[in-house]
Amino acid sequence: MHFILLAEHNAEVCPTSNATTRDLLLQIGPEVPSIAERAGVKIVAGPYVNREHITVAVVEADTAEAVDDFIVGTRLHQWNSMRVLPSKPLEEGVKDIQDGESLF
Repeated sequence: MHFILLAEHNAEVCPTSNATTRDLLLQIGPEVPSIAERAGVKIVAGPYVNREHITVAVVEADTAEAVDDFIVGTRLHQWNSMRVLPSKPLEEGVKDIQDGESLF
C-alpha cells in the first residue's frame, strides 16, 4: 500500500533557522534510504521540501507499522507534526467506485 507522509513544522524548529534541527537533518538526511530499507519501506517519491515548512513523501509498505518504524528511524516525528495518509493509485480508487454502491 502507498502512504503519503506530510511532515509539518514551524519556523522555530526549521533546519534553516534552528541549529539543532539543522545538525540532526544533516546527520540523518543521507541515511534516509537505508533507514527506509531497514524498516521495509520503499520511497516512491520525495522527500520534497518547500518554503511552507512541509515535507512530502510517498512511500510504499506492507504495513502501517513499517511506515511508523521509518518515521521513528528518521526522527521526523521529533520536530514535525506527522500526517500519514494511506492511499491507492487512481486506478484502484476508480475500481472501488465502480464496484461500490452510491450513497445518493
